[in-house]
Amino acid sequence: MSEIKDRLTKFLEYKGYGQLKFENTAGLGRGFVNKVGFNINAKSLEKIAKAYPELNIDWLRSGHGSMLNNGESEGTLYTPKEEHSQTTESEDTAKLVLLLPVSAQGGSLNDFVVSVKESDCEKVVSPIRGVDFAMTVSGDSMSPEYPNGSRIFIKKINERAFIEWGKVYVLDTCNGTVIKILVPSDKEGYVKCVSINTDPIFAPFEVALEDIYGVYKVLLCMSVK
Repeated sequence: MSEIKDRLTKFLEYKGYGQLKFENTAGLGRGFVNKVGFNINAKSLEKIAKAYPELNIDWLRSGHGSMLNNGESEGTLYTPKEEHSQTTESEDTAKLVLLLPVSAQGGSLNDFVVSVKESDCEKVVSPIRGVDFAMTVSGDSMSPEYPNGSRIFIKKINERAFIEWGKVYVLDTCNGTVIKILVPSDKEGYVKCVSINTDPIFAPFEVALEDIYGVYKVLLCMSVK
């Protein structure tokens, strides 16, 4: 069995559920548990997290931490959150992040800027902590690691203080958003944006720091099927 399937099976044993009951409750396709591999796509993780809030999604995905949220031991029965008077709204929504309705361009910069309001955004479950937003990748310049249509989870950094060169970032600029590897530029006050795809049409380009509204480090990329 795959590692994720092992962990799912362990959770089902804890709940006393069969695979079919688990799949029906979460709105997953029949046979999902048997078919799961080493990765679970973002939509399936969202369904599982909503149906089973006691399950630590980070543990399910990576094996890190405890199986259950709220520090409960695996040998005790889970008590629904509404029965915990001390549970706060922030604890309930700790892993929900805004999915921005704009794409990170895996190509050249697009030619428009979109002002995003929270009311325009869908909320999605982040499988890891420390995430500020989620976005969708558009284009092929960052393939195969960041393919077109994949979902990335990002965290805002202070670009004036520190940029870890050679890592993948999303830049929010006056010309739109772009996902690239950032490296130093020979021009003062600029950064160079480099693609993973080596096709000549995805040549490196430079962006002035004064044209950048925000820099976001990419923490995770997940395919959405």
